[in-house]
Amino acid sequence: MKSTLGLAIALALVALPASAQDVTVDYDHDFDFEKVETFAYAETKDTNAPDQLTDGKIKDAIVKELTQSGLKQVDTDADLFITYHMTSKDNQVLNTTSMGYGGFGPGRRRFGPGPGPGVGMGTSTTTASTYTEGTLIVDAYEPGDKKTVWRGTGTVTVKEKPEKQTKQIENIMTKLGKKWDKILAGKGK
Repeated sequence: MKSTLGLAIALALVALPASAQDVTVDYDHDFDFEKVETFAYAETKDTNAPDQLTDGKIKDAIVKELTQSGLKQVDTDADLFITYHMTSKDNQVLNTTSMGYGGFGPGRRRFGPGPGPGVGMGTSTTTASTYTEGTLIVDAYEPGDKKTVWRGTGTVTVKEKPEKQTKQIENIMTKLGKKWDKILAGKGK
């Protein structure tokens, strides 16, 4: 299985309020991250953005975060190869709204002496909302044996508007970049 230094991004689409990005990382604790100075982006069969525009935004965000971390992008002889892939899942939420009023129960007086019967009216409406939950995974792997040494993932409810999706990608990459910096500094996840 091909693996790579991962920065993950989650993308999901919204018919509901946006959820926060859920970002996690995992890495090879025995790998010497101090020796890493360069990286190259590598296309793989797993790279699967839904369109060229999204693909470009993801690659740009990856390169931006890694260069801000002090790594240099090269075309050959890279210390690490970086790639990404995405998954998505449609989810459905059922929302029920009830309206109405209750009557008088046993032991309550309605009219005159004695308990009154329970009376009430009401209605309930259930609606279904569908949203897409997406996850972007960015992997870093060694050039020789293609062993994954770092993986970052991010999951979100994808916004409908492309400009908001871009912001989601950037936010996830920023969070993953901070985690990457901690690992480079020897401070763990």
